[in-house]
Amino acid sequence: MTQQVSTYQENMREKAKQAEERIKRAIARGLPSEFIEGFLDYEQAILYFESVGKRADALSLGRRLVRIMEVVDEKGDRDAPKFAKLGPFFILFANQFKARILERLNADLTEATAARVKALELAEGVEAIEQILQIMVNLLLEDHLDFGIRYLEYAREKKDELISEIRTQIDETKKGLFSKLFSGDSTKVATKIYRDFLSLLALMLERRERGLGFYSDAIRVLRNLRPYVSFDFSYLEERLLALEAKIRASSQDIVDLPEISHVPSKIIPHTILDDPQIKVLEDLIRKYLKVRNYHGIDCKVSYTPVLGANPAGPPHLAVVGQTGSGKTTFARHVIKENRRIQQTATVIFDHHFEYADIADYIVQFGGEEQEEASLYYPLEELGETFEQAREFMQQQQQLFAQKGMNPEDLAAKMKTFQEQTRPMVRNFIIDAVEAVLEKDEDKIFPIGNAEEPPIIAIWAQLGDTETANIVIETIMKHLLQMAIEGRLKQKTILVNEEAQRLAGSQWVRSISSEGRKFGLFQISISQLPEFDPWVLSNSEVAIFRLRRLDQSSPLADLLTPEIKRLITELEIGEYLSYDREKRKWFLGYNPEALTPMHAKTALQNKIDRLRKIV
Repeated sequence: MTQQVSTYQENMREKAKQAEERIKRAIARGLPSEFIEGFLDYEQAILYFESVGKRADALSLGRRLVRIMEVVDEKGDRDAPKFAKLGPFFILFANQFKARILERLNADLTEATAARVKALELAEGVEAIEQILQIMVNLLLEDHLDFGIRYLEYAREKKDELISEIRTQIDETKKGLFSKLFSGDSTKVATKIYRDFLSLLALMLERRERGLGFYSDAIRVLRNLRPYVSFDFSYLEERLLALEAKIRASSQDIVDLPEISHVPSKIIPHTILDDPQIKVLEDLIRKYLKVRNYHGIDCKVSYTPVLGANPAGPPHLAVVGQTGSGKTTFARHVIKENRRIQQTATVIFDHHFEYADIADYIVQFGGEEQEEASLYYPLEELGETFEQAREFMQQQQQLFAQKGMNPEDLAAKMKTFQEQTRPMVRNFIIDAVEAVLEKDEDKIFPIGNAEEPPIIAIWAQLGDTETANIVIETIMKHLLQMAIEGRLKQKTILVNEEAQRLAGSQWVRSISSEGRKFGLFQISISQLPEFDPWVLSNSEVAIFRLRRLDQSSPLADLLTPEIKRLITELEIGEYLSYDREKRKWFLGYNPEALTPMHAKTALQNKIDRLRKIV
């Protein structure tokens, strides 16, 4: 391992190594939850190397993980004593995970499809339908329509088996936590799910051939499936959206982007752009850098590329810095300048009510209604569902305790119940929020309907951070769908405060990779340098003062020793940015002010302080 390999990369390799040991231990002991968690940790390491351009490392780890999954499949004789604890579960998921990695890395579609087919043979009920849909989507992504027809015929031949398996799974679900949510004859429900599903398969083939999208119809079918399984459909939704994006991008003109490399924009109030003091300040900052022996760093006072205006570079923006360093003021100016120059609308996920004064509309989800809110959705049913889930867990814990179960076994049993319950609760939250978004889409996102592009603040006050994150992710997914389907009538920026909360989110990453083609951009703001590497690799970066920078942070990969030293000395409003075209770092300054009068005062105060130092 050479010195050029960063500490963070070493940590990710170590994480993959530990995950591999975890997977092997799970197989040896027959622990399904540990098997899945080990795989997900390994997958995260693979996707990290893929996201930062180290494809050889990603492929190397990917091939190793695929081989582990193949060993499980090869030795997974369900009748053999050694695998008595595993059953078909490990074989099913080994094939599914193998396919998932091959698809993620675009490595081998034929092998991935074969793995999906093996998983399909072991799947039951709705999971069998999910497997068929996975295969279909990936075939269509690679333009293999003939193979898609084969799986449509397969689903028709298996009609009676599929309906029977779905009915059995529905009956089992009715006995569990969400029994109150289901009613009616199981056979009729199962038949309806099958018919909807078969219609979707036919629709997918027909529309893909004509270059037409079908994402909305696919999501409708998934909603019919989700309540009956604990399976997480998020990966399938991501693949469906990727297919929709590919179809839309190839069949219609994508959003017009500026031809120029950069649109220079000063994010201080533009009414003082011609103030001669700006040039004075830039000269003083350059002298300061020279006095402090910061070589190779230039100065640009408040210059930043407009989001998406550089076709050759990252279209998004990542802002990192400690509390009180000037991140939010910087973001507010970026929002205003993008609206002024590019006529962009903005949707802000505002956790601390910091953007209420510049928002044209405020949409509140949950919590006690605030008088500033333009729209309010209490989402009381979410609280009722969580209360029902808590009661169920308490009842199960008491039941097992009464049976004399020892503390270790009791803890393991409760963990299993939590793993089974969490996807159902998550799906219920997603369905509740999606229902609101579909019903009031034009009210919540009046983008293109107002005289001036609107600034919309979203307040997700659900009490529980995980719940709020699910709500935000669902909104992001909906906005991406709107953009892909052409329902966002203007370029739109998503501002994600406390972005570290959504590190690793598939929808944040989907917007990073797909959003630009359809006029959707994001500003990710975090006070923690432990940032999502996928977001960093697709974004311009503005770094404000940090007391410390963990060498294991992916941000550390971008920084020279001099930059790491300077970060700890930055004053309020100062920030560092990297020009990828010039391959050069710049020290910038954004005055802690929102009005021309305050900006002039802040500039003068900064000049006076620097003159004393220089």
